[in-house]
Amino acid sequence: MHVISSIRMLFVVWFVSFNGVAQTDVITPVKVDFLHYKADLAANVNAKSISGRVDIKFIAKIEGVDELAFVSKNKTIYSVLSRQVKLTHHINNEKLIINFKEPLIINKPYTITVEYQATPERGLKVFDDHLFTVYHTKNWLISHSEVADKASFELLLTHNVKLISVGNGQLLSKRKISKSKVISHWLQDSAMPVYTFGFALGKFEQVQHTYKGLQLSYLYREQSTSGLSKKDIERAFTDVPDMIDFFESKAGFSLPNQAYRYVVVKGYMAQEAAGFSLVGEKYVHTVLDEVNENWFIAHELAHEWWGNNITCANFSHFWLNEGLVQFLVAAYKEHLFGESAYKKEINIAIARVNRAVKEQRVSPVAFKAVINEKDINRTMAYSKGALVFYMLREQLGNDVFWQALKFYSMRNKHSSVTTSDLKKAFEQVSEQDLTPFFNRWVYGSEIPILKL
Repeated sequence: MHVISSIRMLFVVWFVSFNGVAQTDVITPVKVDFLHYKADLAANVNAKSISGRVDIKFIAKIEGVDELAFVSKNKTIYSVLSRQVKLTHHINNEKLIINFKEPLIINKPYTITVEYQATPERGLKVFDDHLFTVYHTKNWLISHSEVADKASFELLLTHNVKLISVGNGQLLSKRKISKSKVISHWLQDSAMPVYTFGFALGKFEQVQHTYKGLQLSYLYREQSTSGLSKKDIERAFTDVPDMIDFFESKAGFSLPNQAYRYVVVKGYMAQEAAGFSLVGEKYVHTVLDEVNENWFIAHELAHEWWGNNITCANFSHFWLNEGLVQFLVAAYKEHLFGESAYKKEINIAIARVNRAVKEQRVSPVAFKAVINEKDINRTMAYSKGALVFYMLREQLGNDVFWQALKFYSMRNKHSSVTTSDLKKAFEQVSEQDLTPFFNRWVYGSEIPILKL
């Protein structure tokens, strides 16, 4: 629930490498820790909008906090209230600015309630028979955008009784409020990154299975609109239990939620959320034609461990979310289909990196200074990041590499991490100084020349 552990509540994370050279990863100090969001919302399909209220619980971590700011673009703010503190609010430069009459007391819980309507250009996809939220949570929910500040999330979603909803965590209840309307009450009680908050709503068919006490659900549009039958869905997602076993073995801990859902939506989509994934019908049809094209199913599931549970402390270390998961998809394909499938995935990463080199889109994989989301070089974070893990595996050997990854994952469970955390874990297990490796391939812009 807290942004980072007390050890990391410093401006800089320090450790000393084997040769005595200090390495640093900068972390912006925490001013406010957001603890819980409770949203009571309704979606209007015709208006492509979301309206309602959200209660935001938070604490100040430093003295002098007298203001909060949220994105107000494409939103109408009706009211901002609090029972604990006097406040005013105004809109400035597409920001909702909330000013408190007195500075907040450190570590005292406060709650503000915002009533609003949002018609986001990004963050909400609406079709005739279904809709869903995507990555840009701040565009549809009044919320902060710090990638590492994890919070719990409660959603009361009002919708048509004929539609099925999917939200984060557990469905607590589904209460009928009129002949045509119900309220679905979802709760994600463990803290997750805000970008994993979301929901889907639609005329879905559903296939459910239980595996080792886990409830696995696959929701999809009826065959007349999606071209997918129940048998198609069962065949496309047949490897999910095996994927769960594989990722649990590499992480050292179980799937964080006791249930997991795949929501198959129109078009091309591959988006993780806390407790469910959105995947596109186009991809599902592809995997039905070619069984080894199941990367999107594995990729979004793997984020339950690396990304949602173990989260990069800021966008300077985004590769710890995406490069690692891209590598783990390759490793899973090796497990399921053999070495040739692994090499194929690594060669895809090599080709993407080489294309970026030709287009002069080269940068380090990680940065010791803090960067913004817009400054992420996604080819480097995803594809070169995957190659870094491939090279680490080659250098350390198979057994040591997987032991180190499990050690890193277990040590940082429910935490936010920087590249230094990964480096330190791999050094401890391997008993090697990896400073030259990380300086060259991670913090440096050099591109490896690999031939598989």
